[in-house]
Amino acid sequence: MFGIYIHFPYCRKRCPFCDFAVAVRPRIPHQEYERAVLTELDARAALFPGRRAVSIYFGGGTPGLWRADCVGRVIGALVSRFGVPEEVTVECIPGELSAQHAAALRAAGVTRLSIGIESLDDAQLRALGRQHSAAQAREAIAHARAAGFASLSADLMFALPGQSVAAFQAELAAACALELEHLSLYQLTIEPGTQFARQGMRTSEGADHFMAAHGHMRAAGYIHYEISSYARPGREAVHNSLYWRGGEYLGLGMSAHSFRQLPDGGGERFANSRQLDAYLGAPAGPPALRETLAAPALRREAIWLWLRRLDQGIPRQAFAERYGADPAIEHAGTVEQLERAGLLEVSPSFLRLTDRGMLLADTVATHFL
Repeated sequence: MFGIYIHFPYCRKRCPFCDFAVAVRPRIPHQEYERAVLTELDARAALFPGRRAVSIYFGGGTPGLWRADCVGRVIGALVSRFGVPEEVTVECIPGELSAQHAAALRAAGVTRLSIGIESLDDAQLRALGRQHSAAQAREAIAHARAAGFASLSADLMFALPGQSVAAFQAELAAACALELEHLSLYQLTIEPGTQFARQGMRTSEGADHFMAAHGHMRAAGYIHYEISSYARPGREAVHNSLYWRGGEYLGLGMSAHSFRQLPDGGGERFANSRQLDAYLGAPAGPPALRETLAAPALRREAIWLWLRRLDQGIPRQAFAERYGADPAIEHAGTVEQLERAGLLEVSPSFLRLTDRGMLLADTVATHFL
């Protein structure tokens, strides 16, 4: 699988929990950034010869702020090189998505919107430093549906300061009532260097919230197909799924990361500068970071990524065909230990995290890494 990620760094403001590579500017240079991305595409496309893209994903930042004509030209350039993808997603936020802009994005070739709702409680939104309201979140979804979007995703955060499990379940019920095809649920984490970290904010562990969501969403008809992701049957995110299956991706834009497989079975990662001026000054320049992984290291990492797919786990035969080894055999002692601890379900055809393993997924990963 092969996908393309475009990072659009511009935001109206930096949220107090955000440690992403964003740029808050009074004026967005729409066409200048478009030219930089297309220049980089011309320089990097040859690294992925013969690839056919399954997805294009505009992330950020707030790519929903990018002018639709710029988005459309970038999509057109990508399609001309890598074919028509199954899915083209743009992240946006409530309060910034007008009916006109939603329609323009749809006309530009966008097929899916990911809406950063974060909460459907106005008090929590204010505490998170968000500038939109719950009513504007519902309005954004209405605009997207009116524009013809049949595939919508939304983000919600949990384990917010003072948020009880019951309050979170009420938000989940409100979110399910929106009839979205996909929901991503993320625990609030306090990252070093953020405004919340400087304020000394603390959050709860979040395990009870996580398990409440696991039960609530399944009862509502969603598949818990990845640790943070729920989808209606057949509506899993194509782009994110390629990450969890070790697919290749070309990243364009400030701070964007790329990954490609090498003929020897290993892989190469490279990333652009997180500094906006440095990127705009040399979008086709050498990557700011580069890392080569030997085949055994890539295989160990792939085990962790494939295990994140809770619905499928690691299909042992498919994994062995891809990476040249069956993880249940190669890591027999580790697999047996995790199975005895109730963290891993093992069968002749797959390895899969148990419900308890979901809560300790990072711990399970360290046993393989």
